[in-house]
Amino acid sequence: MSLPPLSINLSLPDKSAMTVCTSLAAALGVKRISIDSVTLKKAGEDPELVSSIVKAADQHKITFFDAHAPHGLGDSLGNPLPGGLEHSNEVMLQSLHTAADLGIKVLTMHTARTRLVNRFAPEAGPILDTDLPGAVERSLRQLEVLIPEAEKLGITIALENLFLPSSTGTHLMSIIEKARHANLGLCYDSGHALIVEKVPGKTPDMIAEWIAWGWDNDTVTFQDDQLDIMLSEVVTTHFHDNDGTGDLHRLPGTGVADWKRIAERLRQAPRLLSVQSEVGKGALSADIKDSFRKFAEAGFTLDGE
Repeated sequence: MSLPPLSINLSLPDKSAMTVCTSLAAALGVKRISIDSVTLKKAGEDPELVSSIVKAADQHKITFFDAHAPHGLGDSLGNPLPGGLEHSNEVMLQSLHTAADLGIKVLTMHTARTRLVNRFAPEAGPILDTDLPGAVERSLRQLEVLIPEAEKLGITIALENLFLPSSTGTHLMSIIEKARHANLGLCYDSGHALIVEKVPGKTPDMIAEWIAWGWDNDTVTFQDDQLDIMLSEVVTTHFHDNDGTGDLHRLPGTGVADWKRIAERLRQAPRLLSVQSEVGKGALSADIKDSFRKFAEAGFTLDGE
């Protein structure tokens, strides 16, 4: 199958920045833009920003196709904090409605961590580490609320693989299998996959400490190829590169990702709707066209194929 046009990730914190960035993106040939979680949250609080984004999209013939929901500890799917599911439902429902107002078709969500919650939210008081089956059940309870709303709004929810036991490809597939629905799929994040995948010569002590904290005994258990596990349910992607040990969000070709193999397999993904850049601002080339060339060399272009 052919690949969709590459969605370029932009942060559009206010109306003036949005106008300039959208105009520049259009001039460079961008067809799709993805909206980050900060912009989505601000848009939910500012109807004028929503109107400006929609107007700019129409003016420049650009589609705002993808967005990322808020993903802090207290916002992520399966939130283990006291009252967490109710809070997370509120945040995610607002995100879905804001995304619909912007014409977004795919909304990516994180699943919550299951270990060392106290380290990241000490104000919540003592919270026992939660097991993975419990995390699945919490996520399923939330999806019972979120999926019907997503279906009504015409949005597909995409659960993203991270670098924690509660966000590996296997864990996410266990959620998909129990909550299977046309408006629920997966977001394959290439950079996160690189960190947790088995590679000859890579040992757990090489992984960034803040990532290892999320695993039993602060030691990452390396996983099988994440895209192979997730492929049948992948609806969108986050593309970035790294050295296999930390979440660096670099341009394709500057790390260890096998982009040719990734592109070949994604052409076989039966549910694929979009492919997104998630390269960090600091990792982009000074010449933005050079950044686009790096993606094209990896197999992903502004026009698709």
